[in-house]
Amino acid sequence: MTTGSVKWQSTLLALLLVFSGVVRASIIAYEWTEGGPGNGVDSTHASIHGTTGPVLADDFTPAVSGRVVRVDWWGTAPVTAGAASDLWEITFHSDSSGAPSWPAIAQHFVSAAGVDSDGDGIFFFSANWSPMDVLLTSGQDYWFSVANASASSSTPWNWADALGAGPTVGSEQYDAMRSVGGAPSVVAGPHDGPWSSITDQDFAYRIWVEVPEPATLTLMSLGLVGLGFRRHRNKSSA
Repeated sequence: MTTGSVKWQSTLLALLLVFSGVVRASIIAYEWTEGGPGNGVDSTHASIHGTTGPVLADDFTPAVSGRVVRVDWWGTAPVTAGAASDLWEITFHSDSSGAPSWPAIAQHFVSAAGVDSDGDGIFFFSANWSPMDVLLTSGQDYWFSVANASASSSTPWNWADALGAGPTVGSEQYDAMRSVGGAPSVVAGPHDGPWSSITDQDFAYRIWVEVPEPATLTLMSLGLVGLGFRRHRNKSSA
């Protein structure tokens, strides 16, 4: 093995070690909030985890690609005392002709206690998304659903309206949708549809994804350029 080959392999190993330690940052891929402090409005549309729901879903088109790491949403207070009221069913669907598709991309239960810091009656909820099993692609449409695990038709949890002219990050294509399931159903719940559109309705939520830091991407690019230059020089001197 020549000295040049040893140096080239050493350089490649060093670059692989650098790439394995890529620094990542969490950024917002989609956002349409409740309108800011003091402006929250109850939508009167309930989203309930159960055999017939109803469950709600709203579409979004992310501004950037990345793996989901956190989700935020707004709505009325959890309906019962105790830990169960802080349990939520979160579901991500791909889009199928303007409606949530089934099977879902991912569905998990998360814990989140609401906070109403501005006293408008609309609570802010936030939860980390782990495992990071949802990879979003910029410009592609998806559906996001949140339902309270302890709510019922007699004590519903309502998802808050999204207020303002439109999303502040990303975009959306359709009105929100609602499902109470159907017969026969392939799952013990309403997420397989059928879904019905709620005219002129959008809900308040935010999606965070993880992406490489810009500075790290620059270093990676410089490293690859340097590696290519070294290989070219070694070939020229051979």
